Amino acid sequence: MPDIVLDRYHSGAWHIAPDGGGASAAPEEKYLGHLADLTDVLGEHLGDVTIRSIDTEWEADALDGADLLVLTLPTADEPLLTARDLELLRGHLASGRGLLVLGGSALDTGPCELSGLVPGLVLDPGFVSVRQEPPAGHLLTYSVSADALPGHPVTEGVEKLYLHRARSLTLTGSEVTGVAARDGRLLAAAGEVDSGRIVVLGGGELFALPFLGRADNARFLLNTLSWLLTGQYAPAGSELAKTITHERCFTVRSFPPEEDLAQVEGPHVVDARPYRSLLERIGGGLLPDPYRDQAAFLVEAELRFDEMPRVIREAVTTFRHRSNDYEGLLVRGLPVDAELPATPTDPGRQVDKSTWLSELWLAGFASALGFPLAYLQEKHGLLFQNVAPTPHNAANLSSESSAILLDFHTETAFHPHMPDFLMLHCLRSDHDGIARTILASVRMALPHLTLADRCELFLPQFRTGVDFSFGSANGVQGNGPTLPVLYGNPYDPYMTFDLDLMVGETPHAQQALEALRSAVNKVRRWVRLSQGDLLIVNNRRAVHARSEFPARFDGRDRWLQRVCLVSDPVPSAADRRGSGRVVETAFAV
Repeated sequence: MPDIVLDRYHSGAWHIAPDGGGASAAPEEKYLGHLADLTDVLGEHLGDVTIRSIDTEWEADALDGADLLVLTLPTADEPLLTARDLELLRGHLASGRGLLVLGGSALDTGPCELSGLVPGLVLDPGFVSVRQEPPAGHLLTYSVSADALPGHPVTEGVEKLYLHRARSLTLTGSEVTGVAARDGRLLAAAGEVDSGRIVVLGGGELFALPFLGRADNARFLLNTLSWLLTGQYAPAGSELAKTITHERCFTVRSFPPEEDLAQVEGPHVVDARPYRSLLERIGGGLLPDPYRDQAAFLVEAELRFDEMPRVIREAVTTFRHRSNDYEGLLVRGLPVDAELPATPTDPGRQVDKSTWLSELWLAGFASALGFPLAYLQEKHGLLFQNVAPTPHNAANLSSESSAILLDFHTETAFHPHMPDFLMLHCLRSDHDGIARTILASVRMALPHLTLADRCELFLPQFRTGVDFSFGSANGVQGNGPTLPVLYGNPYDPYMTFDLDLMVGETPHAQQALEALRSAVNKVRRWVRLSQGDLLIVNNRRAVHARSEFPARFDGRDRWLQRVCLVSDPVPSAADRRGSGRVVETAFAV
């Protein structure tokens, strides 16, 4: 039975390590894209293989019985390879076994001398980079494609590799030969050394989950491991690679199965009810009118938020910095205005109230998260928007609907200044208490997508639609901008998705979109908002929805107030008049 050893003592951050990341990382901070288990990826492709890891300093017998050692070169803050380590590695090769060496993905300043293993081999400093496509041609990217060099078993059936944060290799000896290159720079080498077989890569992230599905990386992985173990390339490698990229999904972490977020313990829920007397004091006294003197009201709300209990402020600040797996924060039981008027029949108009508690909580929490703003076409530019059912929009794709499911969407996904956060504050729940606000986070959805689908979703080939409330005909798909669905950190990405109004521009893109539709529905979580509850949604990492519910239109229907906010006010400044907060971007629909 072949035995594969992963060295995690010198290279705990390599992404084929069993826990998907460094042991010190908090669960929500671990990258979700890295390979959780090499066995899970390879399955039966290499036959009966044992995979184990070394988590402590090497002992003399550390490599006993290892047919293949996978080693990521240490970075500046990791334990260095000692003379004793190199002696063990040379002995490992001399015994006719395999060694896979991966360049680390952290920024280093100097070259890494590998002549102790392979005479004349040096890992160059700095990552290989290329110009980005116009209009960003003045910028460089560390994600590059490389040509596979024919003539070696590891490149059998391989034409292109896709590498992320990889270094080039300088090779002056003859024990190994180049097997991949970009613009004349070697990025991978392989050969036989001291009776053993070795493959050296400028970076190991081509085998991480988001990149394993690109180019011919999966086929190259199969060939590399097969050759290091047996001296032959992987038989039927193209079919096996397609299975890995197009048919398999990879689960890195598990999540509680409970769908009701209020029933799951964790940082996504904070209870304000124990602090009710303090909160009532904070909300008491005179306040500027939030509609007639908005600037003064926002300043006062920010000052009063500073008086909130530390546990609440800490939860909000932590959510802003680190978010959580559900990409939502539920604050339960804030005090509500003592004399609430009837649920508005025209949610696009200001509601006269004798007190401004709901606006105070929304403005205060917004001050801790970013810059609250409004949209001219949405509720006539109100900053504090009323969300309530209306008879004429009961079956439209609108926040005023009630008879239909308002399906998963990123809030104003089509907008160049879409909100980073969305806040929903419940002033009055629905009559029957059945309306559900539903979330689905990108972190939870990723494990339900194949690598091929993830690659498609990162491409700018999805056209979304402009919302009904912004002047678009109801249900029109694809009359908005073309954009990628996933973007940002390839391991822990952001997501823009509108299930009803987005279409893929190619058959593969549409297939990936349907896969994401299935994935978000598999991981949906929900909460029934009660009076006084405030739900904050990370609009760049979660899509949200709302179930249908019976509306009676009797003045006592469900009533929420909503505020949108951005982390940075600068990008929208040109579309806001003066120092105002109403975004006036116009749409040709």
